[in-house]
Amino acid sequence: MVRHIGGAMRGSGADQISVLVRAMVESKVSKNVLRLFYALGYKLDHELLRVGFAFHFQRGASITVTVSSVNKMLKLHATDEVVPVTPGIQLVEVTALASSENYTEVAAAVSSFCEYLAPLLHLSKPGTSTGVVSTAAAAAASLMSDAAGVTT
Repeated sequence: MVRHIGGAMRGSGADQISVLVRAMVESKVSKNVLRLFYALGYKLDHELLRVGFAFHFQRGASITVTVSSVNKMLKLHATDEVVPVTPGIQLVEVTALASSENYTEVAAAVSSFCEYLAPLLHLSKPGTSTGVVSTAAAAAASLMSDAAGVTT
């Protein structure tokens, strides 16, 4: 599968919602898709391997939560020889499909769902750094500790 993720929505509408809205196109491809990309003039710079889990929820919209670690492959297609891009840090993505007619409702559903995750994660739009919780254990420990850092 090939996935193209477009640029983020801009303008006053983007500033008024708490989620990032992007156009996305997914296409099924055959095993020889790399030959097509090479023929079109593309060059393979690097490969990334995402390892993790996807959870699906129905909360006003069909929401997918993906928790994964990102690894760089040292050799072409060598999934057994990988190096973590950000060791000890999990990438958490909350996504939902929307159309141009219902994206405000879907954005509200995603924002509402993210309120459940807020105690465990530092949530932000891409490009806005608000801090990092490296693991669920660290997040749970930070939730259970008081202001002095003592775990209760």
